[in-house]
Amino acid sequence: MPEFNAGHALDEAMERHEQISQGGILVPIAAAVIAVFAALATLLANHNSISGLAQKNEAILYQIKSADQYGYYESSRIKSHVYQAMLGTGIVNAASARTQMQSTIGREEVKAGKILKVAQGDDVAAEEHFKDSESYMKAYEKFEVATTLFEVSIVLVSITALMRTRAMLFVAAGATLVGIVFFGLGFLP
Repeated sequence: MPEFNAGHALDEAMERHEQISQGGILVPIAAAVIAVFAALATLLANHNSISGLAQKNEAILYQIKSADQYGYYESSRIKSHVYQAMLGTGIVNAASARTQMQSTIGREEVKAGKILKVAQGDDVAAEEHFKDSESYMKAYEKFEVATTLFEVSIVLVSITALMRTRAMLFVAAGATLVGIVFFGLGFLP
């Protein structure tokens, strides 16, 4: 078991007291505050990334629905044109059959109009989700830049602590300020 050296312990205590009285506490506090900003920026970047991907998935889903509806619309229009062609060529001669076919054409036209509106609505929804996705991804990028700047600042503050000089502290402060700007820009639409 090593022997306790009271003189050495007293010297260490005096050195720590000098560092604190000379502002040595600033470096660990700065590192801690910057680390909190880095954690928040990372959290918000992850949230925006996930939200952006979810919006992109929704947009793709609405595009698929729209394509299905357009296909259904086209099939309804084709049926209507086939029935009109049959009436026009005179294949159907009986009056009751012609009336029934006219009624079917009318129903197909109404149905096609409704289907087209649904398809167009799905197109609009897909476009809105794509725009939302882009907005989330832009915010994600800004938060990622902020996170990187905060992490660089933490390293610079750590170097300052190791070197026991404040030379890198000003560079770290600059990087932190730029990171805070990007952090704030992440909240803008």
